[in-house]
Amino acid sequence: MVLRVDGFGGTWTVEPRDSVAVEETGPHPASPPRLVVTGETVVSLAVPEDLDQWPACVAFLLRLRDGVDDLAALLTARAAVPGARDGNGNGEG
Repeated sequence: MVLRVDGFGGTWTVEPRDSVAVEETGPHPASPPRLVVTGETVVSLAVPEDLDQWPACVAFLLRLRDGVDDLAALLTARAAVPGARDGNGNGEG
């Protein structure tokens, strides 16, 4: 993973060797698990310590999952189109 920070925030470029895991940080609610992506840089998605905020966090994680599924489907479809890798994004040379 390559993480670039610019005026728009952070951009994370995924690399094939990146790994994703859920790590337990402790059994107490003040130590909730994290989603950790490891590559050249480590990105950790921490959840709020306040249990009252966990339902909103769950809703976000489900939206994130849905967005990742949508992106994976789009990439799969585009990779299946001959000539889609010409660099201009429209399949033309």
